[in-house]
Amino acid sequence: MVRNALLLALTFSAGYVDALSYLGLGRVFTANMTGNTVLLGIAIAQLNSEAAVRSTLALAGFLSGAVPAAWIVERDRSESPWPRAVTVALSLEGMILAVFAVGWRLADQLPASVPILVVLSALAMGVQSAAAHRLEVSGVTTTVLTGTLINLAARLMGRGRPRNRPVFRRSMLLAGVWAIYFAGA
Repeated sequence: MVRNALLLALTFSAGYVDALSYLGLGRVFTANMTGNTVLLGIAIAQLNSEAAVRSTLALAGFLSGAVPAAWIVERDRSESPWPRAVTVALSLEGMILAVFAVGWRLADQLPASVPILVVLSALAMGVQSAAAHRLEVSGVTTTVLTGTLINLAARLMGRGRPRNRPVFRRSMLLAGVWAIYFAGA
């Protein structure tokens, strides 16, 4: 139960970061790479090099966070519901977000701050995504909601749910993930 609450808190932060980055960093997503990939395609089609660079930086930043975080969390073979390595990775995310917050505060004084802030934000969200993935909660991610909504629909229709688990509890978690991300945004 605590793990689910912590996943919802992470989901809220991802929704918040995505809204913040989209509105404050030039219409780029730094948590949702599906949306960001679409924005990159649009930017290329419209020959908008500034938007293409922002989307590319977000994708690169996200992967730069996800890869080392996956290395950290996947080495921990613990069967614990919340492995120590997840806490280590999320501590790293917190440090990156703290640097991001300071950079955001100083952005007016730093002329080239937007690209740096895009990368920092995406880097943190990549770390978070890898850490959340390690928790192996079926159908739940903190930064990608399309799969979560598909899992919710499947569970509500009776498919994809374990027979020994009540459909209501798992469906509420999946619905909660979407609602909390929405609230964060």
